[in-house]
Amino acid sequence: MNTNKKLKLLLIVLVCILVILIGFFGIYKREGNAYINLVPDFVLSSDLKGSTTLELEIDKSTNKEYYDKDGNKVDSSTVTDENKDEYTEKEVPVNDEEQLNQENYEKVVKIIEKRLKFLSTDQYRIDLDKTSGKIIITFEDEYADDIKSIVPLEGSLELIDETTEDVVLNYTDFKSAEATYASLDEGYTIYLNLKLNDNGIEKIKNIDKYKNTKETTEEGKESTESKLKVMFDTDQVASVSYDNILLTGSTLRITTGSNVTNTSTLQSQMNMNTVVAKLASIGKMPVVYKVSAEEFIASSQNIYYVVYGIYAFIAICVICAIIFILKYKINAMFMLLSFIANIAATALIIKLTKVSISINILPAITAFFILNIVLIKNILQNIKEENNISKAFKNGFLKTLDLFAITLIIFIVFAFTNMAVLNSLGLLLFWGWLNTIISNFIFALPMLYLTNN
Repeated sequence: MNTNKKLKLLLIVLVCILVILIGFFGIYKREGNAYINLVPDFVLSSDLKGSTTLELEIDKSTNKEYYDKDGNKVDSSTVTDENKDEYTEKEVPVNDEEQLNQENYEKVVKIIEKRLKFLSTDQYRIDLDKTSGKIIITFEDEYADDIKSIVPLEGSLELIDETTEDVVLNYTDFKSAEATYASLDEGYTIYLNLKLNDNGIEKIKNIDKYKNTKETTEEGKESTESKLKVMFDTDQVASVSYDNILLTGSTLRITTGSNVTNTSTLQSQMNMNTVVAKLASIGKMPVVYKVSAEEFIASSQNIYYVVYGIYAFIAICVICAIIFILKYKINAMFMLLSFIANIAATALIIKLTKVSISINILPAITAFFILNIVLIKNILQNIKEENNISKAFKNGFLKTLDLFAITLIIFIVFAFTNMAVLNSLGLLLFWGWLNTIISNFIFALPMLYLTNN
């Protein structure tokens, strides 16, 4: 073998090794003092890793509201034991009875679906009792606390004048929201951008009446700086000066943080603004819910049996590999290297496409391995008997063509079904066979050509 062929062979071997390393171990990037894997993990279904059930019930509690003698609602913080007699107290239900209907329950379900997708929860089921409005969410996710805290939120974003407690803007006045930041000489500046509708634009154009509202400080001095509270449900996201809001076209830019020099503070504020912006964009729930129950359902399968089964299967594959190498020498080594690259590439695609792995598709994975071993054996035997690489590959694939046709039909039937197990089965068979063809013709065939010619 001349130097040129050796270099080509070395290049193909290195590419195979690179694919194997990325597929099995991932790609790591440094962030701060830690390294994170850019390649996601396998997505396991509930029968392998368990699931969480979250029960949501309609909030039937009431809020205390206070009104002055003219019937105007006042902030409860201004009501004290000394002046309580000057106000009328009312118990107001969190949910208006008129809002409790099937149409609104179904709207809530659609909002929850969008929120789960925002939280990258791929596997979930939502059950709705259309009579009582009770919602049960079952999901396979290791971040149950995030889902529990974010999904039931009402999603009401409001801008409130701190002095008068008037609602300057509410959720009906904008179309969408977005969290952004800019890097300046003094540090990072964090923004919450609202895409206003016509009504919202008109309101912002008429906010001058709030800007110079006088208030008395604790020292008895008058202050003319007016501020807005950015409220999300009952939580205050930020307190901003009117000078820190800017209307450009239909976009209202609110500066929620400035001169931020700490990256962890930036990340924390951006995470909060992102959640607020996304939930506000998805929409406010027409009915307020609360979490009434939470339960973790353990896997129905003994994971150790699955692990032991995988170990046993790997041992069988290793024995087959040793037999091939002893019988077919260097040709077997290159075919097996190509096969391992095929497995790594398939694993990488499964991770990136988030194909769900369940106990029910393990037989399909086993069949994929067996068919590839049979294909490798046929090709190697043909090379040994006829010493013709092209003919060996042709005959090897022809002998497994009927099996490939069957798996292709299964893919077409199953890959587009809504049943998660069948969908995963079809996608796994498709990607597995596609990578088998690609790896053999990109890796195995050139390596055997270079070695045998």
